[in-house]
Amino acid sequence: MYPRLFFTAVNFLGYIVAKLNDSLIKATPQGDKEYLLADGDGLYLRVRPTGKAWFFRYRLFGRPAKVSLGPYPTVSLAAARKRAWEETEKLTVGVDPRDARLVERERARVARCNTFELMARTWHGQAQKDHLWSAGYASKVLRHMELHVFPWIGDRPMAAVLPTELVRCLHRIKERGHLETAQRVREAVVHVFQYAVDVGALEPAKNFVNSKTGGLPAPRTRHYAAITDPEQFAKLLRAIQTYNGNVITRAALQLSPMLFQRPGQLRLAHWEDVDLAGALWRCPPEKMKLREWKKRDPRTPAHLVPLPTQAIDILRDLLPLTGPAGPIFRSMAKRSEATRYMSDNTINSALRTLGYDTKEEITGHGFRATARTLVRELLGWDREVIERHLAHVSDEELGGSYDRTTHLDQRRRMIQAWANLLDDLAAGKSEVLSKDLRNTASTAR
Repeated sequence: MYPRLFFTAVNFLGYIVAKLNDSLIKATPQGDKEYLLADGDGLYLRVRPTGKAWFFRYRLFGRPAKVSLGPYPTVSLAAARKRAWEETEKLTVGVDPRDARLVERERARVARCNTFELMARTWHGQAQKDHLWSAGYASKVLRHMELHVFPWIGDRPMAAVLPTELVRCLHRIKERGHLETAQRVREAVVHVFQYAVDVGALEPAKNFVNSKTGGLPAPRTRHYAAITDPEQFAKLLRAIQTYNGNVITRAALQLSPMLFQRPGQLRLAHWEDVDLAGALWRCPPEKMKLREWKKRDPRTPAHLVPLPTQAIDILRDLLPLTGPAGPIFRSMAKRSEATRYMSDNTINSALRTLGYDTKEEITGHGFRATARTLVRELLGWDREVIERHLAHVSDEELGGSYDRTTHLDQRRRMIQAWANLLDDLAAGKSEVLSKDLRNTASTAR
């Protein structure tokens, strides 16, 4: 019997009895061409050379559409009728079965990564794609989760994690004396739960995690150690002059209080960024303390650092050793590559060599606080000018968006006056602390 003739006969019989049966379906031949068998109420059996499968036909808003219900005999006739009825029920409340399928697939996809560890790794990966962190910070965040959270609640479904489980994780860290790490882990967990809500893996009502979860004490603010007493600072400057270690380290040690930029920014400086003739150091965004996405934004301007004559002299002495291209403060360790920077601990190590406690007295980063205080107190420069030299944005409302002034001319005069003051302090000229330097700075401006 030819398939087309069989199709005609079956549909004629189907019109009379309006239903298929298993015997008829099994007897249906698979020819070279596809044809359909109707069961009624929108249910059809598609017969192809490769097999038989169910689908449901319907109209919504005047437009024809269809959805697959599965292959036969994996989906039996009875099961196909049940599924067709379920699709009909969706239509009665105005739900398109195809849209419902998409929702079900998305829920299934989310369910596959709905344990805490999988959700955390998904959140972490998305944050990296969005360039929210540097590579080093991203690695630290994930490592904290792997050490302090995943072993205990990593395999738990998001909705099943209990507040007490999270509290125990945080208190284990705190009891080992790492309160700051506990705070950071809590912050990461807050983001993971919010991400689960955002992607539909967790109902908002079940997101119990907030910035206060865990009963941890408030973060303890601890500023970088810095010397703000002029006489004690003068002693430090004289100690720096006696430093007889590596010449590159000595240069970095001299420039740190003079330019008062971040240690990482100074350590990563390149000769290509410095204009000795123009007395200007143009620090690109990727070497600044910025959000990773902002470092990558081509619209982010470079930070301009004017150089006093004393800094120019130090750099000119260093030029034959590490110039004329590449890192200024290059590592001179054996087997180091030509592009390798000196260690981020070099400045603090040099300060310890000079007899200073880098936790309680002074650190490389603390030179910023020293300069911020003394430039204001001894030289009387405007706060806004100092803040711009420190690469801080305006704290006025919308200041970062609209106030893009650099105060470069004022900062040139300020940094030269500051470098001159450092020379006087190092030379032991105590009279500079008693005379009215504010008037001198005001006149220079």
